[in-house]
Formats: sequence, structure tokens, C-alpha cells
Amino acid sequence: MSDYPIEIRLKDGTPVLIRLLSQDDKEELKIGFDKLSTKSKYCRFFVPMSSLSNSQLKQLTEIDNINHLALCAYVVSQDSMFGIGVARYIRIEDEPEAAEFALTIIDTYQSRGLGTELLNLLIHSARKNGIRKFIGYMLAENSSMLKILKHLGAQIRREDGPIQRVDLILSS
Repeated sequence: MSDYPIEIRLKDGTPVLIRLLSQDDKEELKIGFDKLSTKSKYCRFFVPMSSLSNSQLKQLTEIDNINHLALCAYVVSQDSMFGIGVARYIRIEDEPEAAEFALTIIDTYQSRGLGTELLNLLIHSARKNGIRKFIGYMLAENSSMLKILKHLGAQIRREDGPIQRVDLILSS
């Protein structure tokens, strides 16, 4: 996809590079996962997790960027570059115009506008690949993400216990 890489600025002016995630990002994904709080890990995976397994890393990085696309966000400074977030969708096999989506941002970069930026870019990429609807599952306590999704017009309903199902029509 020729849309990437791109540079954006967070609300506080921090420059962020966004590019397609690749299979070479396994180590960076592990490092980013380790920077997540226990609560953020639980909000993303719904189970307590201390690390990502090799098979999970393979599943999360060895993707085709059409049916499974992931965008990664990096802070770039003069002397370093480190990952701060990932947004992804995975097309639903028996519903080819729909995809499940997920968004993860390390705690120190939450509430700076990155989630909204990544989600909008993910929506743009999904539309280009023929996806018309996102489906997501999140905990009711993930109020900041639910607020972003409500602002985008998502339908949100309780599924099972504390889990909310989100349906977002990707208007063109």
C-alpha cells in the first residue's frame, strides 16, 4: 500500500510515524507488549497475560495487509525509534465485507489522540480493501475507546458479562 509510511502529530505535538506492520516487527511487538500495564493487556486480550508466545507473535506479524492488516505507530527521535501502538483488522471468513478490529496503545501514549488517528487510518485502509463493517469486542470499562467509537456512530451492545460488542459501519 503506497499510503504508508506517514507522519502525524499527537495532540501534544509529538511526531509519530505510522507504517504497515511486517513480519520483521516481532521483537518490537514483544517490547511494546511489555510496556503495557496489566490493565491494558487485559483490556486487549480479556485474559491475564505476561508475554506473547512465539505462535502469537507469528499470527500477529505474518500478515497479508489485505485480509489481515496492521498499522504500527512509532515515536521517532534523533537517537531512537520505538513502537507505541498497533491498530489491526482481520477479515471475517464467512462475512467478507466485515472485519474484526483491535487497537492497542502503550499506556504512556493513551489519551493523546493516537487511538482516533490509528482508527481513522485503519478504516481508510479497510475501505480500500472492500471492508464495509468493523466488529469489535471490548470491556465495558474501556470507556475512552467506547467514547471514540460512539463518536464515529458505532452500535454498542452488551454481549457476555463485561464484554461489549461494537459494530461500526464504514461509510464511504
